[in-house]
Amino acid sequence: MIQTENFEIKDKCAKQTTVAIIANGGKHWISTNYCDNAQPACPRGNLPTGVGYEMCKDICQQRNHAEMNVCRAAGEGARGGTLFLIGHYYCCESCRQAMEKYGIKKIVVVH
Repeated sequence: MIQTENFEIKDKCAKQTTVAIIANGGKHWISTNYCDNAQPACPRGNLPTGVGYEMCKDICQQRNHAEMNVCRAAGEGARGGTLFLIGHYYCCESCRQAMEKYGIKKIVVVH
């Protein structure tokens, strides 16, 4: 079981905080979908998952989704690893493509 209670998340996404962890060969990397301009309320409102992500970048200045942030943090260490996605049930196509590029072997969505 992966525990994130002691992991402090700064500049949270107002809609949904997502944590991504890559584990590989006894090493791990962790990141979130943090925002450089976090808002008190999500500008996407009640839009469904996968819709309105341009507002995340334009308004909240969210550079990337958690999956991309952790892949970049791990670099070559990601190759052959497992990515655990916590706090979300969906992985967008651009994140899937990035994980493939970084050589992620397996994706585990943790509810």
